[in-house]
Amino acid sequence: MRLACIYALLDCSGLVRVEHLKAALAVWRYSFDSARHIFGAATGNSLADQILGALKGSPDGLTKTALRDHFQRNRSAEELDRALHFLEKHGLVRRNEEQTAGRVATRWFATNPENVPCG
Repeated sequence: MRLACIYALLDCSGLVRVEHLKAALAVWRYSFDSARHIFGAATGNSLADQILGALKGSPDGLTKTALRDHFQRNRSAEELDRALHFLEKHGLVRRNEEQTAGRVATRWFATNPENVPCG
């Protein structure tokens, strides 16, 4: 709305009209698209980006054990949990609970790669 007000002022208008709102939306979209172009699909969380890359390369998904193996067991369970929950919060991964002979296993899958948060 602030951008629309600025456009209305520049237009010497006492009212914010539809064309001011459309112009403000166009600037907002351009800024968002520019950030996506510059930063790509990066989330800003290095471990989360690495996990997302591993999941994108695994259409059958990965368990947390497989993810720990992917990092040669150099990442703690807590680090992986934080990164996975970050990705899940932003809709970049989903989990599926699977019954095994022992306890329930959680398998993680990458979702829509275009849904990357900016900022």
